[in-house]
Amino acid sequence: MTGALAGEVTLLAHSRTERPRWRQGLRWLRGPAGQPAWARPALLGIAGLAGVLYAWGIASQVPHLYYSAAVRSMSMSWHNAFFAAFDPDATISIDKLPGAFWVQALSVRIFGPHVWAFILPQVIEGVLTVLVLYRAVRRLSGPGAALIAAAVAAVTPATVALNRGNISDTLLVLLLVLAADQAAAAVQTGRHRHLLYSGLWIGLAFQAKMVQAWFVVPAVAAAVLLATPRNLLRQRIIGVLGFGAVTVAVSLSWMTIVSLLPAGHRPYVDGSRDNSLFAQVFVYNAASRTDSGFSVGAANFATTSSGPGYRNSLVLGPDNHFDHLFGGGGGREAGWLVPLALLCLAALAWAGRRRPRTDPGTAALTLWGGWLLIHLAVFLAIGTVNPYYLAVLTPATAALIGMGAMAFRHSTDRRVRIGGTIAIAATAGYGWWLLTPAPGWVRVTVAVLTLVAGLLAVWARGTRALALLLATALTAPAAAALSLVADGYGPLDMPFESAQTRQVTQVFMRAGLTSAGQLNAQLAKMPSHPRYPLVTYTSVLAGPFILDSGQEVPSIGGFTGMAPVPTTADIARLVETGQIGIVLASPADDERLTWIQRHCRKLPNDDSAIAVYDCSRH
Repeated sequence: MTGALAGEVTLLAHSRTERPRWRQGLRWLRGPAGQPAWARPALLGIAGLAGVLYAWGIASQVPHLYYSAAVRSMSMSWHNAFFAAFDPDATISIDKLPGAFWVQALSVRIFGPHVWAFILPQVIEGVLTVLVLYRAVRRLSGPGAALIAAAVAAVTPATVALNRGNISDTLLVLLLVLAADQAAAAVQTGRHRHLLYSGLWIGLAFQAKMVQAWFVVPAVAAAVLLATPRNLLRQRIIGVLGFGAVTVAVSLSWMTIVSLLPAGHRPYVDGSRDNSLFAQVFVYNAASRTDSGFSVGAANFATTSSGPGYRNSLVLGPDNHFDHLFGGGGGREAGWLVPLALLCLAALAWAGRRRPRTDPGTAALTLWGGWLLIHLAVFLAIGTVNPYYLAVLTPATAALIGMGAMAFRHSTDRRVRIGGTIAIAATAGYGWWLLTPAPGWVRVTVAVLTLVAGLLAVWARGTRALALLLATALTAPAAAALSLVADGYGPLDMPFESAQTRQVTQVFMRAGLTSAGQLNAQLAKMPSHPRYPLVTYTSVLAGPFILDSGQEVPSIGGFTGMAPVPTTADIARLVETGQIGIVLASPADDERLTWIQRHCRKLPNDDSAIAVYDCSRH
């Protein structure tokens, strides 16, 4: 009898321990206390949608050949990874800081050099950005605004395109959103600890995209100085100074360590003429980019005998700065909702003009509005913009739209309701204009869906009306995002891009990788077996060969052809000792090419944009 009773007690105790675990899982799904029960399931649904958009078909993508070659080289040894080596022998570095490529190199080291292994980190980072953005917006603006921001960010075409490739901007955006989240926490709590964490995240973002990471520093500093709930200005200034010190220290840490090491123990720093990381970062990748005439030199080789260089087909150039953001490719990439976000910023600032300094809405407007305005000013001013740069606009654009949407939802002012409806209608019309290059059936479908959603919104009330108005604004950009996935596009592409651009991003890049595999196979059969069967002029040409084989392919002049390594004497010594086989070169005024032309035999070649020289000693 006693044993049976003990068994029942044990069974009862076991059941009691099981039930809390089940309830704990349900509680996690519902989210923390104080958050609506629908918020976390909705957020997880948005994050799942984002993951599908970003990951769909990545195994068949064409990666960025230059960056992926560097990542494969970095994955081969910890030495190569630390020093950001472009080639397997670590003779020259990549022309960027390596933060984002460290993550990719680790993925390739674990899973092998598969295309999806290069892109997988960006898919994960993109989904994390959606989740962190929700938390950052929720801190100061509530779960409703945060959920709308997450949805807008997930389906913006610039974000979808970026996260389907191996470009460093994905990690940049994630780290900056983490920094904004900690800045919001600093405003919310008044604790300097969060502000120091914000500086840490911006410093790490610097490792991914250099000076661009600092663009959000003024917005963070202004939000803290203006709205942190501390009585003394001196305390707020001390916190901002600590934030700045951490930002600078973390930003410059890797550069300083590498610069202090002997030059002979590391690759030559590409993007500089004097083997300097500081010149690479602050001159080549910063000051030089503000010049409308900025050129990548020999890296901009022609894709056809009479066509423009491949880079001219990819960038948004200096001829029309409006198209950097609001028209053409830039508009179709990220401009869809920027005007609406600016309207939300202006309307919210006017509505909150009499609020106290410490109001959370003031801090949120300063943080996200500053982020957006600074980047808009930079992208409109500089000469050339790569379309994937524009993805950094998405978090601020999404946050401002989320805040504006909730203000519209809670307003009882008839003028606000009418003005908001007109703004949504104008956004839908703007989206229709941006869809001009799209196929006719896409425009018709978008027009019908937009019209239906808009008409239903007129008759609806409350949350349902808001959801329909948001659907009206998001239909066109969502269609553009879906087109990117359906067409198998990546970060170098723009929605409904021209045939010329598609020829470069899809056909030319894929053909280059295929040709590299074929030539690598032929070079392996060379009877002379030189130390370097292939040498190329510029790292751009070497990229597909390194990516295909993982073998050393020395490059002359680095990415642009302007790096002073190897020297003419180095090339002459290697040729005279029979260590070089074939040299591939694009046209350039370079004494090293002149020496090769004089001392090596030119071979016939179907591709007039690339010259082939046989430098082997038979």
